[in-house]
Amino acid sequence: MNSESLAPTPAAAPAATPSLADLLSVRPPAQPDAGADVVSMPFLRSNPEHFSSIGTTSPGGSVDTQQDSALTAPAPPVEPLRRVPLVLVHGNGSDGALVHTWMHQVLNGAELYGMRFQDNLFDAVHRQQPQAILIQFIPGALDPAVAMATQLQTVFPHIPRVALGHSNDPQCMLAALRCGVQDFLDMDGPLDSAQQTIAHFLSQPPVAEPSRHKAPVTALLSARAGLGCSLAASHLAWYLQQRLASHTTANGLHGDDAENLSCLLMEMGTPGGDCAIYLNTPGEFSFGDAVSQHRRMDRRMAQSALARHGSGLRLLTQPRPIQPLAAADVDALLSRLGQYFEHIVLDLGAAASLQLTLELLPSASDIWILCDQSVASVVWTTELLQQLEAHQIDRDRLQLVVSRHDPRLELSAQQMSKQLQLPLLGVIPERRRELAQVVNLGALLPLQPKREPYVQALDGLLRQLLATHHPAAAPYALVPASPWSGWLQRLKKH
Repeated sequence: MNSESLAPTPAAAPAATPSLADLLSVRPPAQPDAGADVVSMPFLRSNPEHFSSIGTTSPGGSVDTQQDSALTAPAPPVEPLRRVPLVLVHGNGSDGALVHTWMHQVLNGAELYGMRFQDNLFDAVHRQQPQAILIQFIPGALDPAVAMATQLQTVFPHIPRVALGHSNDPQCMLAALRCGVQDFLDMDGPLDSAQQTIAHFLSQPPVAEPSRHKAPVTALLSARAGLGCSLAASHLAWYLQQRLASHTTANGLHGDDAENLSCLLMEMGTPGGDCAIYLNTPGEFSFGDAVSQHRRMDRRMAQSALARHGSGLRLLTQPRPIQPLAAADVDALLSRLGQYFEHIVLDLGAAASLQLTLELLPSASDIWILCDQSVASVVWTTELLQQLEAHQIDRDRLQLVVSRHDPRLELSAQQMSKQLQLPLLGVIPERRRELAQVVNLGALLPLQPKREPYVQALDGLLRQLLATHHPAAAPYALVPASPWSGWLQRLKKH
């Protein structure tokens, strides 16, 4: 390793081009970072346990594998953590210590945010918003380096990625270039070359993070179980998947993804697991598993871990027995998955945890209240609406869907809408026998043909969703069909 001294030279006249030290010292203020601790080493910000595996670096540049006593001593008061312009992702043990020693010489003691491949890098990048991310490419950790560089390109395409490695290892160098990194720093080369490369990235104006895609969330909710909420959610999500996937395929919008993620059905009702039965799509990765691992959830994990229906619809179902979940973690999972899917259908049913439901509904784009034609359902729905209002969920955001509607009953859908003071979105007819017959065969009612009244009702709701959130995929939405068009369609079928 080059032991060339990088001590600062005596003050001179200001240069026209800022030095690396100048670029590293100019940092915009940021809020304190709760996920990282300030330690005594001037060039590293990371977790304290990080040092037990990679060691620390002495002023002379040697690696000390013993834990620094300064880390265990009470830390003096520190100023609020500032944003660090560089993030380094590295391997464990001696490999991590080696790259830190080298970077300490390159940056001349400036601060660096260091993380291992298994750490939660994405949250740290969200907080720090660095101007460049450095990734160590070594034979012992080549696969995680490739995976990390690829994921960073997907999640943070606006942040440059720079590979660190040895030029005498062509396999690592080639793997880094194939990942599309912007540059490669040779740890065996001269330090001034690496300093110039880093100075170039730091001298560029920061690129603002692009607005992230956020999938609309349609929540279906009922005051009590047994109203067909999960069955309606299963049909709606299946139909929505077909429409969105066909639009994506027809317009060639797949991009570089191996598979498009159109619609996700998340089941959180009681007793749990009904949607998986209706769709005949069992999965080992449950909703509880996704919540507990929401920090690791990325597009690749969403494609591979979530249960997949034959149509491409992804499913997260509630495990039994139902586990208590933190609302903040569930909301974080929804936000993460909303980046990858085009639409999320949230089956709350008669939710086991009303408090969790109340925490999630404010982030929903549509809230549909299902109620059937019975006095008991109207009474329980009225109480549910009062609870929603008490938690500042505006009644104007709620819409009524009357399920199992029978026109022969005295209590009409319009009367229910007036009694509940909710706009009537749609009416789902009473078709329990027909639904039971097809569900018992392990299937659902197909979207085509639409002679089945239940399918016609769900198709009407689907059209409204497409017209509101996906107008490009719904050229036909909310356009009344003329008698001639219906006659021509029947003629084609026969």
